[in-house]
Amino acid sequence: MPFLHVTLRGATDLPSSDFSLVGGKSDPYVIFKLNGTKHRSPCLKNTLNPVWDPPEHYVFPVSDAASAVLNVEVYDMDTLNPDDLLGTLVVPVAKFADEMEVSTLENYPLSVASEFSSQKRNSTLLLEICLKEVDDQERRVYVWENESWSMGNGWKPTNNSERRQWSAYDDSATSATFSEVAPRAPANMTGSGWQYCSNRGDSQGWSYAKTFAGPWTPNKPAFSFVRRRLWENTFKRESD
Repeated sequence: MPFLHVTLRGATDLPSSDFSLVGGKSDPYVIFKLNGTKHRSPCLKNTLNPVWDPPEHYVFPVSDAASAVLNVEVYDMDTLNPDDLLGTLVVPVAKFADEMEVSTLENYPLSVASEFSSQKRNSTLLLEICLKEVDDQERRVYVWENESWSMGNGWKPTNNSERRQWSAYDDSATSATFSEVAPRAPANMTGSGWQYCSNRGDSQGWSYAKTFAGPWTPNKPAFSFVRRRLWENTFKRESD
């Protein structure tokens, strides 16, 4: 049975569901459904152009790729009223069947909900999708590499009390030594080796920000003083 791997990276120009004195905003989250499997992303607050960083990754079993359809719904979270549907997307799984194991990164246009049509939004959802013959036989682990910029030294590995050159994926640990923060190999699995994620950030995988609190961008702004890139290692279960 194949498995559809879906990575949620971001969205652009979403409708404004909530209005205030400082303008419109939404608190978007995304729901993915395929057959009986459903996944929901974290909610990002006060943004019409959300970026899930790190990206959210979901896996769906696919019994029949020719007929299966991935249904996507983008909502605005509301604490007092029912959540508002901002837009929808339908992706036939068959479009990925001819290129198994090949990841496709694409900006998908959303069908904006009718109640927001007057805003004339060109809403899109950035998804990376791949149809694979892999489920729990594969596991990816991650480590952040951190650098800071100064006038005299340019870009150098970060080394201060709060953050050093290497950080755990969840920022639970940081060290000048890679092995001190790198996750251990999962039991009975063999890694393919560490490499930086080339499908995010600039040509060398770096994302930039003023501080490590973000927000992060793949294009270096004039006043960016920190950068980071994600390293990954893919482990596969050993054959019996």
